[in-house]
Amino acid sequence: MKIKKIISAVVGGFTALVFVLGFAVFASVLKADANEVPSVLGFSVLKIQTGSMEPEYMTGSVIITREVSADKLEKGDVISFYSSGGQISNQVNTHRIEEIYYLRGGERQFVTKGDANDTVDEFPVYEKRIIGKVVYNLGVFSGSVIGFLQNPNIILFFIVIPLVIITFLEALNLVNMIVNRNDDNAEDEQTDEPKRKRKAKAENSD
Repeated sequence: MKIKKIISAVVGGFTALVFVLGFAVFASVLKADANEVPSVLGFSVLKIQTGSMEPEYMTGSVIITREVSADKLEKGDVISFYSSGGQISNQVNTHRIEEIYYLRGGERQFVTKGDANDTVDEFPVYEKRIIGKVVYNLGVFSGSVIGFLQNPNIILFFIVIPLVIITFLEALNLVNMIVNRNDDNAEDEQTDEPKRKRKAKAENSD
């Protein structure tokens, strides 16, 4: 019985965690403006679209960035940011920091460059346009997996439906636990009733 309760608690906790994370992702997507990268707890998931950072970051690779204060960034860090000017204005780009300049007022300006490019980027990156620092490179395979999971039918049959089933089963489990607990309490009361009567009878005899 204890093992079943432990398993039920673990499954229930995992289900709750999945829903909390799912809600956080959903809320972040709703909150994000058009052309803005959603962020969950400061982390964003991006996909490398070009070969400008090869060979370390291959085209199609999925990366995870983390929001970080501009004063924590150093030369050599790889950052994702919204591009300024030119044909790629406001598009997300991921390049390495080549130089850092300090402007009046203390704001920092970052000169970036793709590892595979011969020259630095034409337009510098300002603090407010930085999405985050790249902290994980999940590789090309993960990009293929994520692309596969983005199929609405895959999401429905392999994620949504299983979650609904798990939630339903956990709800039944919870109801059964409450019913069993009430039954146990009722049995305890019935067991204690004769004892109370004998005690009362003994007190009256005294």
